[in-house]
Amino acid sequence: MRFIIFVILLLNLFACNNEEVNNENFSYLPDAVGGYSTLNIVADQTLWDNGLKKQVEPIFTKEIRGLLNREPEFDLQTIRSKAFNRLFQRQRHILIFVTSKKISKKGISVKKNIFAKGQIIVQVSGSSNKETTQIFNEKKLQIFKLFENHRTSIIQKLAKLKNNLSLENQLSNSQGIQLIIPQSYQLALDTDNFFYVTKKAKIKCEKFNHGSCYIQTGIFTYFFDYTSQDIFTPNKFIAMRDSITKLYIEGSSQRDSLRSYMKVYKGLSVSTKDVNINGNFAFEVKGWWDLQNGTMGGPFVSVAYVDELRNRVIVVDAFVFGPNFNKRRFIKELEAVCLSIQPN
Repeated sequence: MRFIIFVILLLNLFACNNEEVNNENFSYLPDAVGGYSTLNIVADQTLWDNGLKKQVEPIFTKEIRGLLNREPEFDLQTIRSKAFNRLFQRQRHILIFVTSKKISKKGISVKKNIFAKGQIIVQVSGSSNKETTQIFNEKKLQIFKLFENHRTSIIQKLAKLKNNLSLENQLSNSQGIQLIIPQSYQLALDTDNFFYVTKKAKIKCEKFNHGSCYIQTGIFTYFFDYTSQDIFTPNKFIAMRDSITKLYIEGSSQRDSLRSYMKVYKGLSVSTKDVNINGNFAFEVKGWWDLQNGTMGGPFVSVAYVDELRNRVIVVDAFVFGPNFNKRRFIKELEAVCLSIQPN
C-alpha cells in the first residue's frame, strides 16, 4: 500500500514529464543537505537487484580522471521506494526510478528545488522494470551530466556567497579576466601576464593519522595570443603550462644548487575535453603535477577559454597539494572555480 501511495505521489510530482522545473524562488524551502558528491538513488528493491544496480553503478562511481589513486565521481546511497520519506527528501542529489503501468509519459524528468533549495531530482519512468532500465541506459550520459553540472553550479553559488571581491577586482583590472575567487585565498603574485593566489591551511587528516595535516591549493591565470587551434591538444597545452609554471611556481629542492619548479607529471596521461561556458568554447585539462628537483605533487585542472573580442586565450589553472587527504572534494571545488572564468 505504501509503495502505491509513493508511486501516485511521484506521478503527480512529475506530471510535467520531460520538462525541467525550477522552484528556486520559493524562499520558504529549507536548504538541501548531503555531500556535493553523494547521489541518493530511490528504487524498488526488486528493480535494483535485478539488473539496474549493474547499469547504474559504473556510470556514477567511475574513476575521476587525473588522480593517481582511484576515487569515484559520486558516492551512492540507495533508498528503497517505501523508505523515501522526509528524512531523505531534502537530499541534494536524488535519482528516482519509477515503474508503473499508470505512467502516461515515459522517459526522464528533471525537477529542482522541490523539497529543498539547491536540490535536483531526476526521475526515470517506465511501464515495466525492463523498460525503466532500458530508458536509463539510453539516457545515462545525459543523466550523469545533469548531476555533474548541478554539483558545479552549487559549488559556484556557495563560493560567490563567500568570495574575495578585492582579489576578483584586482584580477579583472590586471588581466581583464573575471573569476570566482574564494574568500580564504591570498595574493601570491600579480604580474602583467600572471596572477596567482594561494590558500594554506591545517585541517583534520583523512589518511594515516588523526591529527591535523597541511594542505595547500593554488589558482593562477595567464593569457596568450590565439594563433592556432593546435593549443587545444594535450601535448601543446602541456608544453604551454610547463613553460608558465617553470617561470612562476617554485617548490622546495632537496639540493640548494638545483632550482625546483612545477611541471606536469608524465607518468599519468592527462584527461582533456571540450566544455561550454556560457555558450562559448573552452578546453579542460586534468592531470597530475610534480616538481622538477622536488618531491611534492598532486592533481590539477586547467580551463582555457577563447576570448574572441581580444583574440587571445585566457587560462585558469588550479592545483592541490595534500598527501594526507582524498582529493575529490578539493579538485571538484577548484574545477567549479575554473569553470567560472570569462573575459571582462
